[in-house]
Parts: sequence; C-alpha cells; structure tokens
Amino acid sequence: MNSMTPLTLEELRDLAPSYVLGLLDADERAAFERGLVHPVYAATLVRDLATHRTASELMATAQPGAPPPDLKARMMERIAAEKRATAAVAAAVTLKSAETVRQTPASRATRAVTPPTPRVMIERRATRTARTAWWTAGVLAAALAASLVVAVDFRNRTAALEERAAQDDARIARTEAKLAEREKTLQTLLAGRGNVVLVNLNPAQPTGPGRQVFWNVREGKAVVNAYGLAPVASDRAYMLWMIRDGKPVPLKLFTPDDDGRAIVASVELPTTTSGITLLAVTEESSAGAIAPTMTPFLVGEVPAKGATR
Repeated sequence: MNSMTPLTLEELRDLAPSYVLGLLDADERAAFERGLVHPVYAATLVRDLATHRTASELMATAQPGAPPPDLKARMMERIAAEKRATAAVAAAVTLKSAETVRQTPASRATRAVTPPTPRVMIERRATRTARTAWWTAGVLAAALAASLVVAVDFRNRTAALEERAAQDDARIARTEAKLAEREKTLQTLLAGRGNVVLVNLNPAQPTGPGRQVFWNVREGKAVVNAYGLAPVASDRAYMLWMIRDGKPVPLKLFTPDDDGRAIVASVELPTTTSGITLLAVTEESSAGAIAPTMTPFLVGEVPAKGATR
C-alpha cells in the first residue's frame, strides 16, 4: 500500500481489529491513524476501537475455549473463495486497463506500464478479511467460554445455597427435637405432684461428668439431665442402669450432643423405690446390653424412704 493512498471509511473499519491487536504493517497503521483524526471518519473509528478493545479484553480474561471442530475447514474454504474472487477481479481489471505508453525525449522508446494498485489493494483487503474472520472466530469462542464459566459458577453457587439450606433445616430439626424433649421433661416433673425423687449421680473423678435423675414415682417416669459427657463412637452409647435387689437392670441408651449434654425424657422406672438402691451409667454397645461390661463411672444412691421434692 502506498502510504499516501487514502482509504475509504469501510477499508479503515476493516483495519480496526488488526490495529487493536497490533497486526498492521507501517503503511496500514499510518493510514488508520490518519483516519482517527479525520473530521468525518474519526467518531466511527473511535467507536469501533472501543468495541474491539472490549472484545480483546474478554479474550484475555476468559477461560480457554476450543473452537468448533469444523471451523478451520470452513474458514479455509472461505479464504480460498476470496482468493478466487480476487484473481477474477484482478484479471478483469488487467484486461480493461489500457497500457500506458510513455516516450522519453531522448530515445523515443516506449514501454508498457500496468497499474499495480487495484490488484495489490484487492489482495491486501482479502488478507485483512481473512485475518479479521479468524479474529472474530476467536472472540466468539472466548465469549462462549466466558458464558460457560458463568454458568458453572452459577451452578456451584446454587449447590452451595442448597447445601446451606439443608444444613439449616437439619439444625432446625435438632432444635425442635430438643424443645420436644424439654416439654416432656416439664410434663414429667409437673405430673409428679410432689412425688419426684432426685437422684444425683456422682462421677468417679472430681472433674468428671455429672448427672441428675428426676424420678416421678407417681407416674413411673424419669428425666435424665447429664453434662460433661465425652463423645462416643457411632457404634457406642451410654446406658442408664438401676440396681434392684442387688442386680443391674438396663433402663435407657442415650448419646450426648456436641456440647457433652443430654436431656433424656420418658425413662421408664417403677412406681415405687422399694428394692432400688442405685442408679448408674456405663458405656456400652449401641445395640444395648443385658449386663454392664464395665465398672460404672457414674453412680447415685436412691433415697431409702423415697424422699420427695
């Protein structure tokens, strides 16, 4: 391209993507920059530059994305078609262009001069068209990759929210269960009408866990309030026993919460304290046991005369 050859607005707009990517040669860059200060072309070219720069930034920040597998074949076919059209137009221009005959004063010799500009301009425009087509394909692939990234991020956020909602539901269910147990505790205590026996189960170690058993002798129900208990394995649990006539009788399996506390309602006990001397706690299999497999670590004496409170 002759650096002084003026380009039309459409030709300059074709150069805009390559200008953003720094792919123009010196003549093309100079011609485009003259267009940027042209009183008529400037506004359109500046707007095009902004659009192409935005697309270029998207390509730089998007995750890599592979173009469709048939894209290269389609683009090569399009480039071949452009070349065939270019050759046909160049041939027509050559046939229609009359040779310019110029004589020099000294020799009077003649020579044929064929204007090269039309063919060169057409070939350069075809090259720019192919280059712009590849650039556009890259932008589309990057945009598709960015859309997929957004979709995956949205899916992950949705999954996280659903998981959080499930955790909230489980926490609410645990709270409701605790409230229900406390309601049973109040019912057990209030229904005793003064016939509630308090049994304090003392730990073997001074800093060990503790437990209180509120025994409604009238109803034959008890409520257990335990604290400071160590966690147990999934196949283990704590067992409450009563020692009746010198023999251990299993009453209730239970497990503590994360804070080491356990409030156990509706424990079945006799409607009399006669013959029952002790209440005790051991750790057993979660399937239960008919006799203690260890020495109780919590033991409390039952008042001999059924003291009430």
